[in-house]
Amino acid sequence: MDNPLTPLLPFAYREPKPRNRGLNYVRGPALLGHALQDTLETYGAHVDILKLSGHQASLASEAALVAAIEACKAHDVAVAVGNPVIDVALSGGQDRFAAVLAQLALWRVDLLEISLIARSIDEEDLKRAITLAQEHGISVLAEIGVDFAHTRSADHELFVRRRARLARVALEAGATHVLLESEGLTENRSGQPFRWEAVEDIVGDLDPARVIFEADDQDVMSHLIDIFGPKANLMVDSARIEKVEAARRGFGPSQFLWGKVA
Repeated sequence: MDNPLTPLLPFAYREPKPRNRGLNYVRGPALLGHALQDTLETYGAHVDILKLSGHQASLASEAALVAAIEACKAHDVAVAVGNPVIDVALSGGQDRFAAVLAQLALWRVDLLEISLIARSIDEEDLKRAITLAQEHGISVLAEIGVDFAHTRSADHELFVRRRARLARVALEAGATHVLLESEGLTENRSGQPFRWEAVEDIVGDLDPARVIFEADDQDVMSHLIDIFGPKANLMVDSARIEKVEAARRGFGPSQFLWGKVA
């Protein structure tokens, strides 16, 4: 971190990269090229993992993808690919999935998301997919949650024990982290209360170092830091890098967190 103003302010201590806790998993900008380069040059010190967003990995030019990945490497940022690309690959069966992994490995992609919400997958196939990714030198984040893409689950349809079991199976099979999708928990609740109890039931018994919470809403990210501490792993959009770093250091974005982080 090369900003001389930062150490002059009474911020809470923030461990520099590379780090194992307090990860910022960032959804990349819609455009690669200069948009990504500008993001990394401005906030690269605060990005641990960058996810290629949407169908970038499948529809952007290879030259743009390779340049984006190299830019991330230059800033010590790991690169991830997830839904919808990996969802489509999984639907094609093991051989198609393996071929996709081989190409991602050639591009030096570090991680992929396997969604246990967007796709219905049993324990044995989940373990096989994680092993296959590892054989290609790619680590796995297992996405877990109750809803996906604006689906709506009633309180009696959450199956939190099943979700918690899949999370444990994924970690035991070698996934580096569980990614808790916010949809239906703290996102798109249409004025209904957030389902914090379901969050606790799904991941409360897991090692916090191995859980990443999706936390685009500023009050949600602040509440997660309040409860799980400033070293909670959080996923945010690239437009919110500044906000999540301010929250970790105890001065933003939600006022109830100001001065509280130690």
